[in-house]
Amino acid sequence: MSERLAIEGGTPVRTVPFPARIQIDEREIEAVLGLMRKVAAEGGAFDRYGGTEVDSYEREFAAHFGTAFATATSSGTAAIHTALGALRLDIGCEIISAPITDPGAVAPILWCNCIPIFADVDPETFNLDPQSVERCISDRTRAIIVCHLAGQPADMDPIMEIAREHNLVVIEDCAQAHEAEYKGRKVGSIGHLAAFSLMSGKHSTSGGQGGMVLTNDEELYWNAKRFADRGKPFNSPIETNLFLGMNYRMTELQAVIGRVQLQKLPAIVEKRRAVVEMIRERIQDLEAIRLGRVIEDVKPSYWFLFLRVHPEKLRVPKEQVAAALQAEGLPVAASYAWVIPDMYWIRERKTYGESRCPWSCPYYGKEVRYDGQLPNAHLAREQHMTLAIHECYTEQECDDIARALRKVERAYLK
Repeated sequence: MSERLAIEGGTPVRTVPFPARIQIDEREIEAVLGLMRKVAAEGGAFDRYGGTEVDSYEREFAAHFGTAFATATSSGTAAIHTALGALRLDIGCEIISAPITDPGAVAPILWCNCIPIFADVDPETFNLDPQSVERCISDRTRAIIVCHLAGQPADMDPIMEIAREHNLVVIEDCAQAHEAEYKGRKVGSIGHLAAFSLMSGKHSTSGGQGGMVLTNDEELYWNAKRFADRGKPFNSPIETNLFLGMNYRMTELQAVIGRVQLQKLPAIVEKRRAVVEMIRERIQDLEAIRLGRVIEDVKPSYWFLFLRVHPEKLRVPKEQVAAALQAEGLPVAASYAWVIPDMYWIRERKTYGESRCPWSCPYYGKEVRYDGQLPNAHLAREQHMTLAIHECYTEQECDDIARALRKVERAYLK
């Protein structure tokens, strides 16, 4: 006989909150105080110019992820915009994008007056399907932004091969995948450019917000550095600004925190992997609720977990399963985010006033339809829940997660 569910008046599996994620310790505190004392004693400012922290952070970040160059930015969205800005794209170019990602990875395409073209995903991983990517390519395509969602690397080899065949630039969006590995290489070192978010909540942070752009291409590096600082003429004989850019500079205060966080990153990710393996071991006998699929020869870094739900094995819809798990005390959501082209601002073309640019721009001159184009992206959302996890979970949390999943599945299994 099934144990009475909490949602039906039973006793919850978990009656206390899951542990908070403690992201900083005395190391970050001392680093910030040290910078404060230095500025108080010697003068100067917290902007990157005149200091050493941002420059050091860039060098250390590039070395850690295995690239030649890094440009620090003020946010992850700024990092995507800077990577695109480094390409010096014409108005009306097409950029292939993941349809399940953060809006901050799509807005920069529109700020460049380019057109996002959404490729479909593998419904088991949420990451880009290379075959769909290839079908999206036109004579206007210039780049592919590849999102490594939830810490799982996308399948990069076929995407890079497609890019080589069509002379396209690949930008890796590593916002959710710090320290993840694809076939022995860290994500961020595979594409032509990579963008990281360093906001609080990510695997590592530079103090609330921040971003980083990586590349092995020196020309792209200088263009990224220029774009992120209003087009300044770095490494150029020209004395005035070279082109239109943004002010996306990182501060010394952000960098001094980020440098400590970078040192802690490998241990943070290893702890997350250990937590996931403990959960996996405890629920491997379940029939209707399993961990999301991981492709071969990768090491995810697990920003959160996808839970694959097999609706054909359950008597109730996934939303009711999620509600029951929440009542048991689990940090579960019924679905992950939105499919981006379904969002109001994209659907209604809410960009520059009521102009509907860049879609309506005469430099583009085509009509783009997004509805009905992404069946697997919608299927992925329909078949998965999300479970929050982090490195501060212990065996007790893993035990409680497994017990709640087992309790709810037993109650609702056909």
